Amino acid sequence: MSDWYNQDSYTELAENDIHIWLNYLNVHEARIKHLYPLLSNKEKERSERFKFYKHRKAFIASHGFMQMVLSYYIDASAGEIEFTQTELGKPSLIEKQNSNNIQFNLSHSGNIAILAVCKQHALGVDIEYAERKIEWQGISKRFFTPNEQSQLFKLHESAQRDAFFQVWTRKEAHMKVTGQGLSLAPSHFEVTVPPSPAEFIGNMKTVDNHYYKMKDIRLPDMFKDYFACLSADFDFDNITQFIHS
Repeated sequence: MSDWYNQDSYTELAENDIHIWLNYLNVHEARIKHLYPLLSNKEKERSERFKFYKHRKAFIASHGFMQMVLSYYIDASAGEIEFTQTELGKPSLIEKQNSNNIQFNLSHSGNIAILAVCKQHALGVDIEYAERKIEWQGISKRFFTPNEQSQLFKLHESAQRDAFFQVWTRKEAHMKVTGQGLSLAPSHFEVTVPPSPAEFIGNMKTVDNHYYKMKDIRLPDMFKDYFACLSADFDFDNITQFIHS
C-alpha cells in the first residue's frame, strides 16, 4: 500500500477499494488562473473571503485539483461539477451527476492536498504539516483523552511531536467520516497512539455502533514532514495511491 502511481496509471475504482490522490499546491500563478474557472460559484465566493493570498491560492489549487480528479469518476467534466452538503457542512456530489454513488473527502495542509474517493461508503481523510509552529503539547492536553495523553507522553521525548500529529490526523479523519466534523469534540472519542497502528477505539460520551476502519497513509519520502490518515465506514480491500500533477 506504500506505492504511489502517476495520474496516467488511473484504473477503475472497484466496489470495496479506495483511491487516494495527492497534489502539490505551491503552483505557478498561471496554474491558479487555469484552476479558478473550474470552481463552483460557491467555491469562488469562498476563495474571495480569504484575507491572505497564500490561503486563497491554496484553496483554489486544492479545490481545482479535487474538481479535476472527481471528473474521472462521475457524469460531469471538471468545471461542471455541482455539490450539495449536509446540515453540518460535509459536501457531496449532486445525485444526477453521480450514478456510481461516488463519495469523497478532501484535506490540505502546507503545500499538499489529499483526496480520498470510494463508492457507496463514507470516508474521511486528513493531512497535517508537522513543521508549522503550533503548541502541540497544549493542544494534546486540551483535546486528547486522558488515556491518549498518557500514551503520548510515555513516548521518548524525541518521538512525541510526530506521534502527536499522527494522533491528530487519526482524530480528524474520524471526525470527518462520521459527517459531524467539528461538532464532534476530539476529546469525546479515542484512537490509538503510535507506535500502535491507526484504529478507532470508541466514543467516550455517546454510543456509536458504526464500523470504522482506519489506516495511516504512508506518504512519499519527499513529503516526510507531513502525516496523513484515512478512515472509512466499511472494510475496504485495497488502497491505490496516485500523485496528480
